[in-house]
Amino acid sequence: MPDKFMNLRYHVADPVEEGVAGPILRAGLQATGFKLDFSNDESAARSYLGRQLGQDKRLAVRGLSAPSQPEVVPAMRMVSVQEVPKTNTRLVKFEQTQSKIPIFGSLAVVELSADGKRDLVSIDAELAEVGQLSPLANVSPLDAVKSVAEFTGVDPKTIEQVDAPHLTYFFEEEAGIWHLAYFLRNMPAAPKELRDEAASSNWRGHGLGKSPRTLHPLIDYLVDAHSGKVIFYYPAAPMIQTNGEGQMPTRCIGKDENDVNRDFFGRVIGAEFELFDPLRSVATYDLLGSDIARAKLPTRPVTSAAKDFKNSAAVAAHVYATAVNRFYKEVLSRDGIDDKGMTLVSVVNTTYAENEAPPEWHNAVWHNNCMWYGQAKVNGVIRSYARFLDVIAHELTHGVTQYTSNLVYQGQSGALNESFSDIFGVLIKNWFLKKWDSPRDWDWEIGSGLGSGGLPLRDLSNPARTSDPDHMSKFVKTFEDSGGVHTNSNIHNKAAYNLITAKDEKGDYLFSPEDSTVLFYLCLMRLSSQANFSKVPEVLLDTAKTFYAGDAVELKHKTKAIEQAYQDVGIG
Repeated sequence: MPDKFMNLRYHVADPVEEGVAGPILRAGLQATGFKLDFSNDESAARSYLGRQLGQDKRLAVRGLSAPSQPEVVPAMRMVSVQEVPKTNTRLVKFEQTQSKIPIFGSLAVVELSADGKRDLVSIDAELAEVGQLSPLANVSPLDAVKSVAEFTGVDPKTIEQVDAPHLTYFFEEEAGIWHLAYFLRNMPAAPKELRDEAASSNWRGHGLGKSPRTLHPLIDYLVDAHSGKVIFYYPAAPMIQTNGEGQMPTRCIGKDENDVNRDFFGRVIGAEFELFDPLRSVATYDLLGSDIARAKLPTRPVTSAAKDFKNSAAVAAHVYATAVNRFYKEVLSRDGIDDKGMTLVSVVNTTYAENEAPPEWHNAVWHNNCMWYGQAKVNGVIRSYARFLDVIAHELTHGVTQYTSNLVYQGQSGALNESFSDIFGVLIKNWFLKKWDSPRDWDWEIGSGLGSGGLPLRDLSNPARTSDPDHMSKFVKTFEDSGGVHTNSNIHNKAAYNLITAKDEKGDYLFSPEDSTVLFYLCLMRLSSQANFSKVPEVLLDTAKTFYAGDAVELKHKTKAIEQAYQDVGIG
């Protein structure tokens, strides 16, 4: 986090300093000492947070509380409440405000027991001291849009009808100062350097081909509300929408792109079978070689006169998208990408003439609320990218990240965005391959054979294999690729590999695959949007204290392994 952010951490498993009136002292979620009969999660979280702020030694932190009414905490605005079934807790999230204006990147996560008592489990907050910065803008929202237009060289009229700008306080790290800024989201206007980078033959991206998300990206901008100057920008995360369709499922079969017989759920419409799984809200379409930039989705998913589907690309996309949804539901109790049961749409046989001549398009990408799959010649035969489960899981996890921490796609937070997608790409692939009992024989590659010279795109077990850094001493400072997000992500990838494969003195794995999956997922849910590498082990440690509560010996071994996994790559 930027230097101006102050961290506030508390966990019931931590020792309480002598003479400090901690808000609760308990074992196994049974509170003693301070306790109230709270009527809802927000009032409980506010009261705990307010009392913790009020007893902090830092004047700036204490100033955020209201001593006479700790349940108020006027400087904090509630964002969401998320259920965490794996720990039987709830996360109540707040953002900090000043003069009722949100502070960009601030976050306070209050974890409560979900047993009806609403006992405090933990608090983790990133708080700021903005200072005496005027909350009054000197330029209008329209002027901010015009500043972006001038900065990018586009006609202002082409970007006026986008999400309305809103004010925020933003800390500019390079200059070390706070700004009152307009936050403009999803602007269809990219700076020249991003356009040039996307057009370059040296462009790295996800390691595959280019897509409309690359050549025509949506960008988030922060514009100083006093001077009108553009002070920060980064690629916006893709937005995801839900679809409330529903029908009875029907069992279907078919061969996928790897010539493997698959069985899966579809549905029957009239006399035809259709690739729509109403049980898990997965729909698969075929664009029949049309261009992604111009074509509309077909009116119906892929159909077949019999339950045996002959469209191998569609079968692969359907089976693997279902696998991702099943993983998040069965292993992590998450209801789809947005945790609200969204319909997961896949589209096969797509092309993109702006990038390369049809029928090939070397890509698989989450774009415009769908998974789109291109195809390439392999030994003279056209094969769909829908055959790569790890790539699909990687892309879809970007959507999960958006609905949890919403990590800013720039610098270290952007590298974490990429790394968590890689981590879950590997986890989901090995879960599907039924190697879940032990990571001993896992496949740690992302995109096997898709990198240069027949190498994978990335290898979590050995980033140096693809000429990527595996330690903070090798961190790459660059303006390209949003600050090297696809390069520096490998440092955190290596830390994740270290954690997942950590062993005890007997040589046995310390973490089961499910445990390490839950730890990384719960960590992702708790990170702030501008989290850096060093924040991750802090959050993992607090997560472990909740997850392994009640067994002090086991917790000691687990926390030591987490610390060591990150220290070994230079992340403290």
